[in-house]
Amino acid sequence: MKVDPSSPFYVGFDPGGAGAFGWAIVAGTKLPLVLVARGVANHAQEAARAVLGAVGQKPVMAVGIDAPLFWQPKGDRTSDQLVRNAIIQLGARGGTVNSVNSMRGACLVQGLMVAMLLRMKQSQLPITEAHPKALLWLLRCAHSGHPPSTIALNNLQQWMVGKNLAGASDHERDAALGAFSAFAMAQGMAGWQNLYLQEPNPISPLHPPPAYWLPVR
Repeated sequence: MKVDPSSPFYVGFDPGGAGAFGWAIVAGTKLPLVLVARGVANHAQEAARAVLGAVGQKPVMAVGIDAPLFWQPKGDRTSDQLVRNAIIQLGARGGTVNSVNSMRGACLVQGLMVAMLLRMKQSQLPITEAHPKALLWLLRCAHSGHPPSTIALNNLQQWMVGKNLAGASDHERDAALGAFSAFAMAQGMAGWQNLYLQEPNPISPLHPPPAYWLPVR
């Protein structure tokens, strides 16, 4: 499917360290979105450069990053508790949504780093935290007999189309779902909410602060 030149671009990242930093660009004004480009980088700078090189002079409308972008001084975040409870009711394991305090450094540091690199280019760029695996449960795509690990990007054509879907890695799939979350934020999609607003006293180095959009009801 060809991309309308006037369609806005949305970007997603799945920080995961060397050889596992997924990135994706989607375009569109309604679902299904069109996957424009995808890839895997080694670190935040390489991922940011790949995206900026692919979009050229066209502005990015919003970004979704699969990494914590804000913290709660008391430990476990209220937003994580809400998401965890929601997907457990759908059959997921509680460990799908980890406490920020138990996560690996590459995700924690590289996610914020790529957010800051893009903000250097667009200081007011809207950024949302994303949680692709939880999103698959919340979209009712994943279920107890069909966990996220069995779902390929090519299985998500209700929400995303394009010739680049087939053969995408899990990192690229999660990055594309991050871009979908950015689109949902920009569009204020029905059934979605900004969980950042549920967080008491959140702390983030990002200004303006990030959002955290998911279809948690």
